[in-house]
Amino acid sequence: MSVDHVQLKSLMDIIGRDTLSRVKQSYFNDSQAKLVSLKTAIETQDLHQVEQLSHSLKSSSSNLALSTLAGVFAHMESDASQGQAENLSNLYQSAVDEYGQAIAELDTLI
Repeated sequence: MSVDHVQLKSLMDIIGRDTLSRVKQSYFNDSQAKLVSLKTAIETQDLHQVEQLSHSLKSSSSNLALSTLAGVFAHMESDASQGQAENLSNLYQSAVDEYGQAIAELDTLI
């Protein structure tokens, strides 16, 4: 399960379905561009950029109750901040896979 249902319900109770739907769309639009930039940063081994993008994606994913995805981005952020580039491509692929699942699940719930 990609979405933390308890957290998502809490968000929906607080801000409402319509607002949450707009937040989801904004997340989707923003995260698409960041994922492309993240791939480029990994390919060029720009660890500072990987760290920044991973941090941003981690936070925004967490805000939408996408806890598994946020965890993958947290791992990427940590590796990049410690100068460990060797596993970033694998983590990126895990993030992309989880992202697809998370968005699909989120679409059924909002």
